[in-house]
Amino acid sequence: MKCPRCEYEWKPKIFKPKECPRCKARLDYTPGSVGAPKIGKKGGEKEMTSKLPLATVALIIVVVAAIGAWEIFANPTTPVTPTTHGWSPTSVLGFTGGQKSGIVAVYIAKTGQNYSDNWSSVATTDNYYLKYTASEQTGDIPYENNFVFLIEVVGNDDNMAYINADNLKVELAITGSFAKAAENTDGGDGAEFTFSTTATEIGVNAVWDNDSNYFKLPAGGSIDYTTKLWLWS
Repeated sequence: MKCPRCEYEWKPKIFKPKECPRCKARLDYTPGSVGAPKIGKKGGEKEMTSKLPLATVALIIVVVAAIGAWEIFANPTTPVTPTTHGWSPTSVLGFTGGQKSGIVAVYIAKTGQNYSDNWSSVATTDNYYLKYTASEQTGDIPYENNFVFLIEVVGNDDNMAYINADNLKVELAITGSFAKAAENTDGGDGAEFTFSTTATEIGVNAVWDNDSNYFKLPAGGSIDYTTKLWLWS
């Protein structure tokens, strides 16, 4: 028997051996039979069919799937991210950066006054010892005279979630001849007096009177204070 591939000749011990003992070529394989076009007759005409290799079929499926996915997601809807809410402070007297919310003024006020009035409109030196309308201002007051802190603030809907006193609080801290740890008007002895409310704005006087014992400075004494307006937006 002769191998059609390597032309090796031998005498096989079995009938119709399946492979060449030299090159191991398959002898029961007919070259050109797999994947070869089949020609058949249909309706008097010749018809040629062919099988695609498995890899080609898989590739076509993947491409079609990818095209389908692109058609579905070509114009996705932009996700809507909710606004993050929280408290934000300002400690600058006056209005900066075009904002409509801020600390209007800080008064070293006399005791026994009407704290529910709009002090920017009606208050005079009959009502207070000092009025601060900018940061880093200084001033003198009579020693051993009782006084309170009145901080006038305005909250506007440009940075408030809702126009009400619950979305506004004022903070005060004092150091010097006497000290007061920072506290807000929603805790401690600070009180809020709302003097104006509209659809877009609220005006509040935050007052500290040292638990009705008031504040006073000794001769030669001095204090520094820090105040902040907190708004929920």
